[in-house]
Amino acid sequence: MKKILLYSFAILSGASLFAQVSFTSRNELIDNFPSVSSTASVDMNGDYLDDYVRVSNSGIGIDYQQPDGTFNSVFYSMSIQNDPNWSIAAGDIDGNGYTDLVLGNGSRVSFLFANNDGTGYTEQPHPEYIFSQRSNIVDIDNDGDLDAFVCHDVDESYPYRNDGNQNMVLDQTLIQTLDLAGNYASLWVDYDNDGDTDMYLTKCRQGSSPGDPERTNAMYRNNGDGTFTEVAQSINLADNAQSWTTIWQDFDNDGDFDAYTVNHDFENRFYENDGSGVFTDIIGTTGINPNDLGAWENQGADFNNDGFVDIFSEMSKELYINNGDMTFTGMDLPFDEGAIGDFNNDGYLDVAYNGQLWMNDGGTNRYIKIGLKGVQSNPNGIGARVVIFGEWGTQMREIRSGTGFSHMSSLIAHFGIGTASGVDKIEIYWPSGIVDVIENPTISTQHIYVEGENELAVTDFEKNGISIYPNPTSSFVNFSLNGIEGTPVKVIDINGKTVLNTNISSNRNINVETLTSGVYFVQLEVENKAVNYKFIKE
Repeated sequence: MKKILLYSFAILSGASLFAQVSFTSRNELIDNFPSVSSTASVDMNGDYLDDYVRVSNSGIGIDYQQPDGTFNSVFYSMSIQNDPNWSIAAGDIDGNGYTDLVLGNGSRVSFLFANNDGTGYTEQPHPEYIFSQRSNIVDIDNDGDLDAFVCHDVDESYPYRNDGNQNMVLDQTLIQTLDLAGNYASLWVDYDNDGDTDMYLTKCRQGSSPGDPERTNAMYRNNGDGTFTEVAQSINLADNAQSWTTIWQDFDNDGDFDAYTVNHDFENRFYENDGSGVFTDIIGTTGINPNDLGAWENQGADFNNDGFVDIFSEMSKELYINNGDMTFTGMDLPFDEGAIGDFNNDGYLDVAYNGQLWMNDGGTNRYIKIGLKGVQSNPNGIGARVVIFGEWGTQMREIRSGTGFSHMSSLIAHFGIGTASGVDKIEIYWPSGIVDVIENPTISTQHIYVEGENELAVTDFEKNGISIYPNPTSSFVNFSLNGIEGTPVKVIDINGKTVLNTNISSNRNINVETLTSGVYFVQLEVENKAVNYKFIKE
């Protein structure tokens, strides 16, 4: 049994508590299954306890976590055509209550479906060639079932549409990405806080030179109408370095997602979100060495439960503890990658990789964990945003399948809350638009919430927000919300200058014909709440 101790300051509640972070090797708890390089930490049987999953060409090994902290280890012997030596992602694709997997390797992709009682699996291999990198399971078209997206190293990436009959159909119209190679790590995130999920594509192309578009990172903004627009240049995210993976988390707990990218041939990037979905690289002030290059894996999680998301990456310092002020302190670990989950349900996050199990020994900081069960939304609530409120302000997480470069981490939303005595409120924003609100939940435990069981009685604006269309536009910006006629509106340019003051017309639109081409924001107040929406003037 091997242990390593790390230290950091827990500052969420304002106190300077010296919080210990320690991991102990507990390989004796799990079985010696055949392993591949991609590892999953995900609930496979619907009990909302993270299991340790390994898939090889000889079968599927699952260490099922038990409520008493032990594991029930089961190996499902079967021939796997496409073992996931590049990436693995998980979700209940067919809605039967058991978790399915997408397996990616250097030439093909397979979908692995659990049967109706979770006691066996069927592989659905796909014939098309794809040198897969990162894979995700996500409801791309927001129709309530889960689709998939797989990065292609040597060609345009592949989206797979769920046809509702346990078939995943290759469909490039699901999201139309640039027909370029070098696609390394996709991550689905609502970066602009408009209520739908966008996709950031971290890119690298072997043998390419600076300036080659195949290595320029891309952001595909969800237009809310089933289409996506690539906007990375306009929001300062079009890095042309050889990038591998990007973490998207709210590192400063200010209500928007920031990003940390690891590069191979130029400085790493730390992008701070200005609140409108425009980013500034602040790597020079974070305490992270920008020239610590060459990392593949890169994930974010709160390992010491102080309320701030830390960085876990294949750098020379494997763990960067978040100090709570957008600076980080590097720490050494005996491991540098793996799937993140809570393998003993104690509220502290552990790491699994390639037959190894590193258990977090915990501490005195408190936590709350939230598992989701979708009804109108997909079964796992993938794409949902969970926000907690307390004496510290807010924290938020999104439920995502497929983060980092290759591994699959937990679908449970985990929050450390430091020494805080409670959580005032939880808000869950489901992909369907339903908002559930839970007041004064019990802390230092895990909760399971079903979509709609705690639904907030809301107005049309609170329930659906406002959609603006068309976007891009050459003449008029239309607003979807009834009763908004006559509302004063400001239009702000990318430099923060007000370029138009007007009112919404009786047709629920504003005329922007006089504006020059570029990116703008409309700002207005609805029900005593200031909101802004981004649009592009053609």
